[in-house]
Amino acid sequence: MDYTPNYKNYSLDELLDAQKYIDKESFPQRAQELELEIANKLKDPEIKAEFEELETNKRYATFWPRFWAAIIDGFIFTALLYIECLLFSIEYSYQNTILQAFNGFQYIGYVVFMHGFYGQTLGKMVMDVKVLDHDTETDITLKQSVRRESVNIAINSSWILLVFSISISLQQLGSVPDVLTYLSMGLSSLATVWALSEFITMLFNEKRRAIHDFIGRTVVVRL
Repeated sequence: MDYTPNYKNYSLDELLDAQKYIDKESFPQRAQELELEIANKLKDPEIKAEFEELETNKRYATFWPRFWAAIIDGFIFTALLYIECLLFSIEYSYQNTILQAFNGFQYIGYVVFMHGFYGQTLGKMVMDVKVLDHDTETDITLKQSVRRESVNIAINSSWILLVFSISISLQQLGSVPDVLTYLSMGLSSLATVWALSEFITMLFNEKRRAIHDFIGRTVVVRL
């Protein structure tokens, strides 16, 4: 019985799927037939347009890779913070706001540096996605990387100043003024709103750009 597939009866999706998994070394003739049939299919303008749209959607479908990349980077920085605490004999605690604020600032520096020079954090390297210039889809500049993180830089800088102000007030007055309490609550709310707006924005545009991508004129793509 002849088990040779008739690629002429395949849809473009089926051809592409077959091309993805075929063993080219074992079946070189079939691989050539696949490539030829794919080329023939793409001569049809409608099929070609549909294929290009599909490829574009795949290229910018980066929500989950970015999510897991952030998780990976978070683990890396948690480990780094523990190491720093051991080196400087500091007790690690989530209640230590100064320590957490300092770590947040370190994290932003890491993100700005890695994106500015490599277009990827370590997490993005693992997940095989990269930050590019939106207009040219070439490597971004350090200036773009800073602009992309400008809101986070402002929020974290404000948080560090607020934490130090609260610490000084506790030392000098033994209590925290109401204005600092309100500022702390307001800043926490602002950070939450910002994080949610980033998430929502990604869901409602074709290239899955968050607000910080619009600020930095960047886009994240699958490699």
